[in-house]
Amino acid sequence: MNPEILEHKGDELHLLRELYRTQQAMLNVIPRIIGISSSRLALLRLLAVEMPRDAGVMEIARKLGINAAAVTRLVREMEEQKWVQRRSDSRDGRRNYVTLTAKGRLQFRKIHERMHAFERSLGEKLDMQDVQATIQVLTVLRSALEQYR
Repeated sequence: MNPEILEHKGDELHLLRELYRTQQAMLNVIPRIIGISSSRLALLRLLAVEMPRDAGVMEIARKLGINAAAVTRLVREMEEQKWVQRRSDSRDGRRNYVTLTAKGRLQFRKIHERMHAFERSLGEKLDMQDVQATIQVLTVLRSALEQYR
């Protein structure tokens, strides 16, 4: 192995490394804080915020960046909890549409509040300017990454 590859001058930013480590911590810890898996949270949020009307499984899959089979499994699990309901397209029985139920909306509100409570606790440790700068950096980074899709 070439030792020059691992050599650091000490002035590197390591932004991506820290973002990756933070993402891993979030994927492991946030579900415990809010009481739901990341994949279920993503689907709940999508249906509650971005797609409050009937959403097709394929459209959900594209938005979440996962395959339709994974969406179907998630929907099936959440149907058992009565958080979502699925209906077939009357013109094309192969297509399914998904919406949140009243119970699903209530659950999303509870989860949303837990997330805000966690953010408020962070706010006690961070300066508002730091939070705004972080949001700006993450927005620019996400935009740059989305160009590679």
